[in-house]
Amino acid sequence: MIARHAAFLPMTGEEAGGELDVILVTGDAYVDHNSFGVALIGRWLEAHGFSVGVIAQPAWDNPEAFRALGRPRLFFGVTSGQMDSMVNHYTASRRIRNDDAYSAGGEAGLRPDRACIAYANRVKQAYPGVPVVLGGVEASLRRLAHYDYWQDRVRRSILLDAKADLLVYGMGELAVVEIARRLAAGRGIDACRDIPGTAWALGMKTPRPDMPVLDAPSFEACVAEPASFNRLTLLMYRESNPSCGEALVQAHGDRAIWCNPPARALTTEELDTLYELPYSNAAHPAYRKPIPAFESIRGSVTINRGCSGGCSFCALTLHQGKDVVSRSADSVVREVKGIAATRGFNGVISDLGGPTANMFHMRCSDEAANAVCRRVSCLHPVRCKHYGTDHGPFVDLLREVRTLPGVKRVFVNSGLRYDLAALAPGVVEEIATHHVSGMLTTAPEHVSKTTLHHMRKPEITHFADFVQRFKEASAAAGKKQFIVPYFQCGHPGTGPEESIELALYMKRNDLRCRQVQLFMPTPGTISTAMYVTGIDPYTKAPVYVARGHKERARQRALMFWWKKEEWPAVREACYAWNRPDLVGHGPDCLVPPGPANGNWQRGARPNESGVGAMGMQVERATRAELDEERWEGLAGSAAP
Repeated sequence: MIARHAAFLPMTGEEAGGELDVILVTGDAYVDHNSFGVALIGRWLEAHGFSVGVIAQPAWDNPEAFRALGRPRLFFGVTSGQMDSMVNHYTASRRIRNDDAYSAGGEAGLRPDRACIAYANRVKQAYPGVPVVLGGVEASLRRLAHYDYWQDRVRRSILLDAKADLLVYGMGELAVVEIARRLAAGRGIDACRDIPGTAWALGMKTPRPDMPVLDAPSFEACVAEPASFNRLTLLMYRESNPSCGEALVQAHGDRAIWCNPPARALTTEELDTLYELPYSNAAHPAYRKPIPAFESIRGSVTINRGCSGGCSFCALTLHQGKDVVSRSADSVVREVKGIAATRGFNGVISDLGGPTANMFHMRCSDEAANAVCRRVSCLHPVRCKHYGTDHGPFVDLLREVRTLPGVKRVFVNSGLRYDLAALAPGVVEEIATHHVSGMLTTAPEHVSKTTLHHMRKPEITHFADFVQRFKEASAAAGKKQFIVPYFQCGHPGTGPEESIELALYMKRNDLRCRQVQLFMPTPGTISTAMYVTGIDPYTKAPVYVARGHKERARQRALMFWWKKEEWPAVREACYAWNRPDLVGHGPDCLVPPGPANGNWQRGARPNESGVGAMGMQVERATRAELDEERWEGLAGSAAP
């Protein structure tokens, strides 16, 4: 057994010094910091008396790589890492990314496609009979039948392809400790099948647990019928409340997937304990090059988890939960003091935030109502009357942290819900005066009422009001600061008319965004259901869906109306959409006259083989495409 609270969880047999209880296999480089899922789960298990080791980015074609730490006493935990491995590998245009922010030196290619499946199968080869437990965002959102954008088809549960014994979905701290305790007590992995927040595969003759269960549409029905796929999506959201959610079972041929109700969220006290465990706040010394994802958050502090916004394209509601759980102010202050005492600290806390920073300690004011609530969003289409929007705790925290010894500046760089900030007098002014590094990022996503409705985002008037207040507050503080908005194209409900509306809004307001997001249908979300079926799961009304690279590329091109190299593509889109009036020199023209051609390939270079591991034609992304689709925007739902 290893000594508790070693500087790092062991990655070699020598570091382990003996048998380990649990071995975690991950597609990321190992960073011992509370922003990284493997570190959180590993230290949490360690704090509960279990020895834990890490196998990071093993050679997935060789079972020997999975024997580096020997046979674990209890189980292997397998995760793709902070992101779904397919999102990590490919752009929204299905092109290969040239780098990986979660690898040392940003090196790409150190994890396989569908990493959970590859790793779990190799573990089974290396140590037959040892339980394999899947976890993390890739496993969580693929636990039932799901649409896979990269193969353009509905795939079966990841449990069947990975041949894993159990899957932990959502935030897994409670479930993983309970699994370890039961196995340590001499019980088999089958005895863990009633743990909340877990899923498992059963044969049709396997006795079902004695608990209420809802029959989800079968895998075969989801493949064949759009209505069944939408119903599955709604069931997953509807049953995501730990207080009232029921188990789901989904038939897959002669097998089935049993999905237990979700685990409860951690309490504030538990979250404090989790985030204050003895992390080294550094990458494992085995790495000789910096890990970009860690470098970007080195001076940041997580203050909450979960999000009440319920945006259609975001997996946070399914993965972290709709209810926001916040750390105590005292816990956050202690962490900041620890950072400030670190050698080489430059005095800057780069981000005090979470999925949505200003939801700090926001919650439902009616516990009884929340216990039976099945809303996807507390804010859309209208804010729930029970949802508290007090910004007092957030403002008090900002004020306390910025006065700590050694702290010069405290910034808010993660998600900021501007429609909520505008509700509280003085909040925008407080942030503009003290907590912006020159640019504040926000995500209006679009301007069209139709698109925003399908996204479950507030109308653009809220953004315009926020921008005006921010400008006035910045001027009053004597600061020249800017709003950096994130916009998205290709989302269901976005057609030519909506795309043109966005482009004209951007031009009229001189918004020259360098980073945009081309919608990527990821497993489990409402937006993905609309993309697959062309139908709104709630209203059952048809939804316009931009399909094919040409249509999506046209929408993207219009967002770069100001870039000369994009003008031919903008002209082509305007002509194709019967809007030649947008080409010219008038105030509402997007581009001047000139040649028109759709630059669909955007200068992409075929990779060496020309064919990806999935049998599809694959191209490498251009530098411009990678710059537009920054990994930070894609990792928003990637949590432990």
